[in-house]
Order: sequence, then structure tokens, then C-alpha cells
Amino acid sequence: MQFDQRVFKANDIRGTYPEQLTAELAFLLGKALAEVMGAKRAAVGYDCRASSPALCSGLTAGLEASGAKTTVLGLCPAEILYYVMGSRDEFDLGAIVTASHNPPQFNGFKIVARGADPITEFNGLGALREWMSSAAAPGEPVFELPAKSFFAEKAYMEYATSAVGLPDAGAIKVVADPGNGMAGLLWEELTAATGIKPIRMNFEPDGSFPAHEPNPSKLENLLPLRDRVVAEGADIGFAYDGDADRAVAVLGNGHIMQGGEMIAAIVEHLFAGSPPGRVAVNLVTSRKLLDFFRARGSEPVMAAVGHTKVKRLMRSDPTILFAGEQSGHYFYREFFCCESALMTTLHLLHLAAAGRLQSLMESLPGPWLMPAKEPSFNFADRDEAVAACRAAASEGLKMFPDPLEITCEAGWQAKRDCSSADIKEADGIRVDYHDWWFCVRPSETEPLVRLTLEARTQTALQEKQAVLSKLFT
Repeated sequence: MQFDQRVFKANDIRGTYPEQLTAELAFLLGKALAEVMGAKRAAVGYDCRASSPALCSGLTAGLEASGAKTTVLGLCPAEILYYVMGSRDEFDLGAIVTASHNPPQFNGFKIVARGADPITEFNGLGALREWMSSAAAPGEPVFELPAKSFFAEKAYMEYATSAVGLPDAGAIKVVADPGNGMAGLLWEELTAATGIKPIRMNFEPDGSFPAHEPNPSKLENLLPLRDRVVAEGADIGFAYDGDADRAVAVLGNGHIMQGGEMIAAIVEHLFAGSPPGRVAVNLVTSRKLLDFFRARGSEPVMAAVGHTKVKRLMRSDPTILFAGEQSGHYFYREFFCCESALMTTLHLLHLAAAGRLQSLMESLPGPWLMPAKEPSFNFADRDEAVAACRAAASEGLKMFPDPLEITCEAGWQAKRDCSSADIKEADGIRVDYHDWWFCVRPSETEPLVRLTLEARTQTALQEKQAVLSKLFT
């Protein structure tokens, strides 16, 4: 069947509907999962996007047409799939129809094996793409969305609250903004379990995302929550992305917590009263967080950027108990090395109820300042983007010699203490100096380069951003 093969990304399948993704393509994917991956019993869920029922219908029909038995999780956050695949043995494959934080016209598929192990370009996506390319088109069959047949929400809530504990509901005022995505369903269960009744913003699942784009990494999507938290005199507010695998918190004074600050807070509660465990962070982590760890006599493990890369690292090293990304993904050893926005929310609720978050933020090393909006630059394809990263990093080193450290990402791994020669083989490059640093890396899902940088002063930040941005124009 002919289709736009660019929908196959490094970590998942993603594209626009119906231009790139169709129910017929989903049907072929279902058949491929059975034929290529050997799926005999699969758990399948979907998010609230308008195209998700059609894609889920095609996917389940394709699985069953090739002899697999499907169990339907229904409308659910991504972490429900992770919980089911990690805690139960009867499913050998799971998939959720979602495009995460992308705009409404996008959709896609995240696929995991038993144990919630992600299927990526390294262990199956390439083989699926090849099989589907040579398969005959299924015509125009009519698919029906099967009814939800497995209810895991309450069991998952019990699992998460057992791991993290229940916060003091009477001591806290909360605002929650699921952005019309799937986190509203998490909060329904969270309210029942904790008694916390949040001030609700955009709770109704609506795949058109009428309030704002379901991407909490963009400041403009967080401003309504920030304003509401301040106006209500709340202790804390939470925002989530479309499939609720990312979370961002806003403090009562209106401070929007950066990813590094969230990681520091989670670590404080996660390891409270016990020796600190090993933690992994990625290539674009704030120096504020790195200095936080170093002040406590520990050095975090450096991971490549991307949730499946972090999961792969954690699975290969059982001593890593927690990992976090600046983008809002937080991974827990006790949750099968996967993201749990629910567990993240619980950790932050504990700290907020104890009145510890504000003082923790004030104690973090700094100042370290990032641009309000991350600069990015478009290219024709990923190969051009990678070449641009290498060229910009090399030129940047010529302009700013004698760095403290160069860190490179290549082959899904991060390598520290690199030389300038290593840049020729790297996909992403981070260069640290005493009072600033920069990182250039290609996006996993789009043909563009992201420039991340941080400095101790606003003047230095603006100067370095202007200089480095010119290298891409």
C-alpha cells in the first residue's frame, strides 16, 4: 500500500488526518502488528481527538483480521496503557491512538510491548513500515469502534497512591487545566481518591482543543492557568498535554515551574528520608538542576533527548530510580520506567500541602535564565537538520572556545567529555561554559533544529541567542 512513510518517526507513528493517516492505514498497521510483531492479545486505547475513533476502529479490525484478540481500554490517558501493559501478563502488545501535544489535525500511534517497553525504530517500527509498504491496500472496509471492555482506572489510581501516598486534601487549594485533553479523566479518579476538588479549567475532553493547543511547553498555553491560580489564591495549578503524559505546575505566586524545577521537587519528595537514588536527566537540562544535584554531592546520569530514549536507558540500568526531561516527562522506576503524570501530580501535591514548594524554588541555584520561547529553525528534511546542528556547533566552538564540557548525542546515547571531533558524528550537541551553555539538536518529529540555551543574565542570554541564531539563517 502506498502511504507517506514520513509518518513513521523514531519513537512512534504520527501525521495529519486524513491526509497522511487513515482508517485503512490503521487497519494495515493492526495486521502488521499481528503478522510482524506476533501480537496475539493486544490492549488498545485512544485519546479524544476527532479522528481517534476511526483510527482505533481500523487498528482493532486489522489486529483481529490477523487472528489477534483485542481488549479495548477506551478513551484513556497514555499512562493507563502503560499501567495495563506493565502490571499484567496477558497482553503481549499495546497501542494507543494519540498525537500527544500536537494540534488537532494530527494523530498517531504509540506502541508498547509487554512490560510497557516502547516499540521504536530500533525494535519494530522499521519492520512494520516495510511490511505495510508491500501489503495490498484493504479497499474501503467499514470499521466499527468496539466498546470499552477493560476498566483499569481505579486499579491504576490505587497503584499510584500506594506508591506516592495521599496528600492532605484539607490543606490545599488546586486549579487544574487538562486543556480539554485526557488529564480530566485522571482528575476524576484523583478527586475520588483524595477528596481534592480542583477549580476546573477545560476539563471536558474535546479533540478540537478549543481553549488552547494541548502543549504545555508553550508559554502562551500556560498563561490562563497562571492567571487563574493567582486570582483564586490557589496553592498550586497543573497543566497537561493532550494524552496526559506531561505535566507542568504553577505556584501560588504565579511562578511557572520549569522542567528542571519540577525534577528537583519530585526528587525532594521521592527520596525524602532515604538515601538519594540515581537520577537521569537529558541533554537540554537546566544548569539550575545540574547545580542542585552537584551541591548535594551527586552527578545525574546524562540521557539522550526523547521519552523512549530515556526509557531505554533506565531499562538498561536498574540503578536509575527516576528520570526527568525539561519538556515535562517524568519517569518512575516503580512505574515500569514510564511517565506518570498522576504520580507527578501526587508528588507535587504533597509538597504544596506541606508548604514546601516555594521555599524549595527559592533555594535552587541560580540565576539561570532561558528564552521565553525556544528558538527553532526549519529545514527540508532531518538529514539537513542534523548537518545544520553539526555545522552550528562547530562554528559556535570557534567563536566561543575553551568550554567546560561538550556532550554529544549519537545512536540514542549521550556521551560526556566529547571533543570537537566527536561533533561530526553527533545528532545533538551541548556545549557548557562557566556562565552559559547552548545545545543544538534536530527534532524527532519534524524537520527542524531546536536551539536551547541558558545564561546567568538576560543581557548575556539575548546576546548569545542572537549570535547563535544567525548560524541557522
